[in-house]
Amino acid sequence: MKAAVLVMLVFQLLAKGFTQQNEDYAAHILEHVRPQVSEVIQQQAALEVIARLLPQQQAEKFRVTIDSSMERNSFSLFKGEEVSDPSEVQITASSGVAATKAFYHYLRYWCRVLVAWEGSQLNLPAVLPPVNVTIKAPSSIIYYQNVCTWSYSFTWWSWPQWRRHIDWMALQGITLSLAPFQENLWTQVFLEYNLTHAQIDDHLSGPGFFAWQRMGNIRGWGGPLTPSFTQFAHTLQVRVVGEMRRLGMAVALPAFAGHLPVQFRTLYPNVSFANVSVWNNFPPQYASPLFLDPTEPLFAEIGSRFLQLAIKTYGTDQVYFSDPFNEIDPALPSGKYLSSVSEAIYSTMVQVDPDAIWLLQGWMFVKNPFWSDRAIRSFLSAVPLGRMLVLDLQSEQYPQYGRTASYAGQPFIWCMLSNFGGTLGMLGSVGNVFRGIRETRDNSTYTLLGTGITPEGINQNYALYEFALEMGWNAELDSTEQWFGEYAVARYGNDSDERAQQAWNIFLRTVYSFEGLELMRGKYTFNRRPSSKIRPWTWYDVHTFNQGLELLLSFAEEAPCNQLCRYDLVDATRQCMQHTADALYLTLMDSFKKRDPTSFRLHSSLFLQLLSDLDVLLRTNEHFLLGPWLESAKAHAETTLERRKYEYNARIQITLWGPQGQIVDYANKQWAGMVQDFFLPRWRVFLGELDQALATNGTINDLKIRDKIFRTVELPFVSDSKHYATQPSGDTVRMARTLYERWTNDVPPLKPLPGSPGGRRKSEKRRNKWYN
Repeated sequence: MKAAVLVMLVFQLLAKGFTQQNEDYAAHILEHVRPQVSEVIQQQAALEVIARLLPQQQAEKFRVTIDSSMERNSFSLFKGEEVSDPSEVQITASSGVAATKAFYHYLRYWCRVLVAWEGSQLNLPAVLPPVNVTIKAPSSIIYYQNVCTWSYSFTWWSWPQWRRHIDWMALQGITLSLAPFQENLWTQVFLEYNLTHAQIDDHLSGPGFFAWQRMGNIRGWGGPLTPSFTQFAHTLQVRVVGEMRRLGMAVALPAFAGHLPVQFRTLYPNVSFANVSVWNNFPPQYASPLFLDPTEPLFAEIGSRFLQLAIKTYGTDQVYFSDPFNEIDPALPSGKYLSSVSEAIYSTMVQVDPDAIWLLQGWMFVKNPFWSDRAIRSFLSAVPLGRMLVLDLQSEQYPQYGRTASYAGQPFIWCMLSNFGGTLGMLGSVGNVFRGIRETRDNSTYTLLGTGITPEGINQNYALYEFALEMGWNAELDSTEQWFGEYAVARYGNDSDERAQQAWNIFLRTVYSFEGLELMRGKYTFNRRPSSKIRPWTWYDVHTFNQGLELLLSFAEEAPCNQLCRYDLVDATRQCMQHTADALYLTLMDSFKKRDPTSFRLHSSLFLQLLSDLDVLLRTNEHFLLGPWLESAKAHAETTLERRKYEYNARIQITLWGPQGQIVDYANKQWAGMVQDFFLPRWRVFLGELDQALATNGTINDLKIRDKIFRTVELPFVSDSKHYATQPSGDTVRMARTLYERWTNDVPPLKPLPGSPGGRRKSEKRRNKWYN
């Protein structure tokens, strides 16, 4: 106990020391997380963003000036009679990205329009309204991306998707992001160390699984990686990084974290290697790459060679990310060893770039008993203060800056994660984000340097992410209710009425009100592998949520329903139907346990019909289709074999994930096509087995049923080549109304969903256990 108290006192002294010298330690980071190009280049890049978003006549009304002498992340907007052309909006900003943020700030709050991942509402008023405002962001850094986002969302993107996304990043004022593609660099480095192409193929994963190969969790899964995709991804990243920098964003490059192909042990028999622990029960041929002890001279040699090549290839902003122990544990728990590991990784960076800043994900400290207070302090303190920047990756639920005494004095970024695997489902913790950022910002003992978002996958719950990013720029944001009301107006246009705003206020108080510790909230009953042991629950009142959907439906039926309105109708009706599916499951399982075949068959039939109806609903919107995901994967192929490989990567990532169903359903998607050909057939098998057990007065064996589902549904789906629609069909508003009435009013009484159990649940284990 005394030792623990002593460690915490040391942490507190370190944090206090950082507070006293905050500006000195932060200065080095802020010197590099800033624009590296001229004001003229940033101005031109910002004007190009405006020109791509608006018609020429409107875009020409905006004038941009970049003044790097202004305070960091600041801008002013002016439109009035006092200037030579009162019809123009004058933007003066500290950087290109601050200018595009200023432009969006004006559009969003003065013109009431919106740019989202799933579409835009850009009906500007005929006469642009006057404005006179100056904004200084309370966050020095606005961060975006998770290393997993590149696999769950960006894997198959080409330049047109990235072009739009970089524009969105600029509008949101993102100042720091990642450039993680590195397989081209490693291929070159491994060849220099005399590995054969076959051995490299054995190590590098397929495109759908890059993130976990890079972190040392797996090797070779979904591979081998083809030269054509390597060249494509390299060329794309050069273009992406270049455009980000033109706008004044900084980009973090990968650095060596110690993970190597298993063949290095044979090449260097006298060097100390450790086999990485098996991750999520992956089979031997895809598990346990080597981890090179960072204290070995070979570590510095390989790391330096790799980083030099990365800088030569992609340039540098002096920020480098390296995560040696993401969901895997170090070889030894001793403070001396952990300090030596951290010091070696950092020393390798500064050997190449004396101004290097190490960007570290704080995820490895989350609920991992290995990382005691002493272990954390040893690891973090080995790097000079201000030379490491830590991403507190899931601050909205599991902040680590408190228990680590502000990361032993290292600067950190408050991040909202919210999503795992890119799963769909309306969920979020708006209150936690609102309070967490404000309270952390107001506490001078914290070494907070910025805010950001770190979802594993995007294209879901857009409102939540724009809100979190706005918290990083807007110190005056003091009402979540007001913000979400204004969001509804901007999303649907000036034709929206109180019903739309009331609907979003209800969503804020229900699906976006999560404050507990339950995880994997995007996995509901129907999109999980069937079992008799599923325990659906919800943290909000389903009836109240349905009132919000009813308001949105009535608005959409009477007012113009734009593309964002139609998207929301599909999303909210899907959420409503999954509530009914959860209740149907509880009811049919109750009937099975009571040996009531009549009730069981009635509710089983309803459950299967609901899934069929859901697929029809999802088909009405292009953002809920399986086809685009598969076709974008196949579009990268140059041969039939590559086409099959990429489609397999795309299919198995969103279903089985691993070869035998390791972390099955972790990244599943509620898309038309998946519901009809994956979720529905699995439940048909499961319910058929239960029906047979009732008919024969028998029992069921979940493991045997799971094996049957794996053989008859899951494996065939991932190896199939069926073509799915890439364009929507059907009337969203009419279908949403029909299914809302059918599945809320026309079903027999069902067992109610249990509320959030509160407190800690069995699912709250170490991160690599949450997948199961």
